[in-house]
Amino acid sequence: MKKHHSLVSIAFILIFILSIFSCFRLWKKNRIVVDAPSYYTYLPAALIYQDLHLNFIDANPLFFRDKIWYYKIEGGKKLIKHPVGLSVALAPFFMAGHLATKLTGGAQDGYSFCYQNAVSLGVIIYLLVGLFYLRKLLLNWFDDKIIALTIVALSIGTNLLWYSTFEGLMPHAISFSLLCACLFHFYEWLKIGSNKHLLIFGAVLGLSVLIRPLALTLLIYFFIILLLSKGGIRATIEFLKPQLSYLIFAMLICMSIGSLQLMYWKFATGRWLYDVYIDEHFIFDSPQMIPFLFSFRKGVFIYTPVLIFAVIGLIILFKKNRAVFYGTIIMMITTVFLLSSWWAWSYGISWGIRPMIDYYSILSIPLAAGFSFVLKKGKALKIVSSVVIFLFIALNLFQTWQYKNGAIHYDDMTREAYFKGFFQSKPSTEWRDLLSPYDWDRRIKGLPQIEYSQNYITGSLGKKAIYLRASNMKYLAANPRAQNTVAAFADVYTPSVCDLSAKVLPNGKIALMTNDGRFLSVSKQFDNALMAIGDSAGVYEQFELNFPEEDNNRITLRSVATGKYLSIDPAVHDIVFASSNSIGSKEIFRLFVVEP
Repeated sequence: MKKHHSLVSIAFILIFILSIFSCFRLWKKNRIVVDAPSYYTYLPAALIYQDLHLNFIDANPLFFRDKIWYYKIEGGKKLIKHPVGLSVALAPFFMAGHLATKLTGGAQDGYSFCYQNAVSLGVIIYLLVGLFYLRKLLLNWFDDKIIALTIVALSIGTNLLWYSTFEGLMPHAISFSLLCACLFHFYEWLKIGSNKHLLIFGAVLGLSVLIRPLALTLLIYFFIILLLSKGGIRATIEFLKPQLSYLIFAMLICMSIGSLQLMYWKFATGRWLYDVYIDEHFIFDSPQMIPFLFSFRKGVFIYTPVLIFAVIGLIILFKKNRAVFYGTIIMMITTVFLLSSWWAWSYGISWGIRPMIDYYSILSIPLAAGFSFVLKKGKALKIVSSVVIFLFIALNLFQTWQYKNGAIHYDDMTREAYFKGFFQSKPSTEWRDLLSPYDWDRRIKGLPQIEYSQNYITGSLGKKAIYLRASNMKYLAANPRAQNTVAAFADVYTPSVCDLSAKVLPNGKIALMTNDGRFLSVSKQFDNALMAIGDSAGVYEQFELNFPEEDNNRITLRSVATGKYLSIDPAVHDIVFASSNSIGSKEIFRLFVVEP
């Protein structure tokens, strides 16, 4: 009896996802988070409140405050930011949740767990259907075991798992699934010229574009595959001629579904086209392609390393299937360029580069080709590759758990933080100190990121304001309620409280002054505590600035008067004392420069 490993793998994925829902009790947790409130808004607005103008919010603003996002545009109108497609895809499941809520006597507000569980079930169903289509697609080229491994690797070895469960109401799992179906019907049409597949392809592509407008760029991929598979322009025209009417019909289906977004804009704003990303845009002259792919902040290959096998697969496809090779490579270069040109190229609060999930469908073919190559060579390569694949999948599962627990930051990761917290199960203070926020305001203004170094900091002293953060992750400030004693107690950086100006003295030492003109001074009267009480830069107000490393903003300050390093004392409210003979974690401060 023939074994269907790939079907078993899909069943395994279903059990795995349901186990996550059970173990983490997701059915009792809010999943309308991050951008999901905006994608989801259409459902309750249209199907419960019958008011896409969103005026129903005004009757209960407290309830809807964290549930609905919108722009206030000209004329006081309210506009939903994100596309309507996800709500269209989930509408049947939302209505099922509404019916279940009505039958059980629950609050019919569109946001209870009954609604969320219904649409979450819809996401799971979409995912399973997408994986089923992916299986059918890959059967054109690969054996069943390789397909099973590809399905498992994509489903639990990438961030698709997170966006199928914890944040399943984001669009990525559904978008991935639709594109799997889209690919299957396209290749079937290409193979047998079936008009049925062509029409379904048009409909599914239309819904994909309605969910994620950038999916329109997939036409590049499909055109290249069509052109190269048929052997050139003339042969392609001959292939299309008998199907021209159905091709036009498929295009009309695609456009009619995609036009639902235009209809909403017309209804909400009075215009057919509206730039909903009012304060956000692409920066095409500064794509961040290398950080997008390889940085420890969010790099695709750092946090989804199993995709390395897709690169191997592309090399193999160059010899075995030039159409798929060129289609994939051109499509992915275009995609990475566009996605990394977005002003927020790391995509904010997210596990990995989330918009790449949509394109795992495209990468599934080279991924399977990579697996097939390494697992069908010599025994040694097969064993090593099997271990590496297993470890990459296990790493993603562990890091997904870390991300859930906050042990991988959603946007501020660095190389140092990555390796410091590689095995941690919860965030530590030392790990938090290694995080580095990205200056998105500078990105939008077209300015380079600030790269801290000894030269940069010393060149800024006396010219720009600075502020200090201690190893407890709190900012230094003078406390007026405690005789202006300086302590690391400010949870949030506030310029008026935390900013200092540095005066470089002729002897090479520095003096630090608060906004109101008081120098930081070591007080002999109070056990060498640091206090903002100095009138001039005398010996007790002078400090030696040192850099333990030259390529970051970690610094130490040693008092000229006492010869001791400044140190925070956790036992005394984290007050700063000039009291330490050696350098440890409590003597290290982060120095930040305030850029205009």
